[in-house]
Formats: sequence, C-alpha cells, structure tokens
Amino acid sequence: MNRTELFSTLAAGILIGIIAGGAFAGFIQEAGSEMNLKVDASDAVKIVLDNSSAREYISGYYSVPDWRVLRVTLVSGATYDLNGTELDGGEAVWKVEVLERTCACSSVSDLYVLEGYVSADTGELLDVSTRLVPEYKYEKATCSSTVCH
Repeated sequence: MNRTELFSTLAAGILIGIIAGGAFAGFIQEAGSEMNLKVDASDAVKIVLDNSSAREYISGYYSVPDWRVLRVTLVSGATYDLNGTELDGGEAVWKVEVLERTCACSSVSDLYVLEGYVSADTGELLDVSTRLVPEYKYEKATCSSTVCH
C-alpha cells in the first residue's frame, strides 16, 4: 500500500470514528434527558475542558486533532478515577475521556488520557486525572482496532 492509499484509509477511518462518536454522544444525551438529569453530556464536556488543569494538559500534550477521541459516558453507582480512587458512591456521574495517540505510527502506541468526572445532578467537577496509557487498554475507541493497523 503506498502512502496515498494509507493516508486515504487512515482519513476514512478517522472520519467514521468521528461520525460514530457524534452519534454515540447524541445517544448518551438522549438517555440523560430521559432520566431528567440537570447536566447533559455536552455540559459535562464543557465543564471538564474549562478546568485549568485540563486546558494545561491538552495544550501541552495534544497536538493532532485527527488522532483524538472524545468519549462521554453516564455512570451510575460507584465511580473511580484513573488511580482507582472512589469519587462518588451513588449519584449519576458523567465520565468525560479525551484520548490522543502519541504518534501516527503503524503500530499500537501510547495514549495521552484526560479523564474528568462531573456530577449529572449538580454540575460539580468531581475530578480531573491525566495519564500516559498503552493504547491497547483503549483499543476499541482508537485507531488500533480499525483499518489503519
């Protein structure tokens, strides 16, 4: 496969991922509105990304939007951060993950991971965690499980 074909395949995979991610976020928002939550998925993303630690991490480590994945998940029950620390024992919480690959190489690489947790009831930012993680831990949402590898 030449570089042009590889780039086209990579671009198509990223586009499909963005479309699927948008559909997923829309589904999550619909599910949240059916539960009469005071804070929806897009509000949770804004709250996390407005945090100074999150902004600093993104500006320092994230450089290629095409390598990035945004996931928003509504979590009920006990919620844990990247370090395994329990954040909240019962209320509904939005888990916002911003992942970016460290390179566009043709193998599994590391991901910069930003996780934020927001109360779906109050909008309170419960935690923001960052970490460099092997991509295989997140492969279903990244390029390693699609056509480019």
